[in-house]
Amino acid sequence: QAVCGYGSQDALPFRAIKEGELYFQEDREVNLVELALATNIPKGCAETAVRVHVSYLDGKGNLEPQGAVPSAVSTLTDDLLKYYQHVTRAVLGDDPQLMKVALQDLQTNSKISALLPYFVYVVSGVKSVSHDLEQLNRLLHIARSLIQNPFLCLGSYVRSLIASVMYCALEPLAASINPLNDHWTLRDYAAMLLSRIFWTHGDLVSGLYHQILLSLQKVLADPVRPLCSHYGAVVGLHALGWK
Repeated sequence: QAVCGYGSQDALPFRAIKEGELYFQEDREVNLVELALATNIPKGCAETAVRVHVSYLDGKGNLEPQGAVPSAVSTLTDDLLKYYQHVTRAVLGDDPQLMKVALQDLQTNSKISALLPYFVYVVSGVKSVSHDLEQLNRLLHIARSLIQNPFLCLGSYVRSLIASVMYCALEPLAASINPLNDHWTLRDYAAMLLSRIFWTHGDLVSGLYHQILLSLQKVLADPVRPLCSHYGAVVGLHALGWK
């Protein structure tokens, strides 16, 4: 529960009791003279701030220190590392036939679960190549292969994939500035992909349905957004179905 009152954005310090696993908030001393003579009178509660502490369990059940890379990620085999490098180079390279083979293998390979976060991270690079329709298409192809691979459990990565796909569908994109660029087809493809992710993996994330609908509705109802963004929202809603 959030602690309301006058304060900073910093998290409240907690101190542990030596006798047991009990933690309490440490009260700081307040100088009443400084407080009374202060000219900057606080106007209200500070915004709630959340500090996240992440710890990992290693294969033996031992707690690894915060900030350490999980052993499951840091110990990729050489074969998996080479596979990741070859596939990304093939998909983002200049050989269309090689790209086709790489995407097909990515869609059917049963031994690449450890590489899922790496490929999801590659797909999230859509924001850095918004000027290049070809690269955006290829990143969406990677997302489609991951979605269609029956041996991968996407889990929490569904949100990240949806965010990347919706970016291609709803954002103005630097490539949209040039009227000769067919960014409309990219938005059609992203909308189709959004629908496929939702209907095949939507049950993995609670509240995903309303989150997607609200995002599309917000863009569609915003008069400041350009036509291409409104178009993306329309085809996105259409792809999700008439209901």
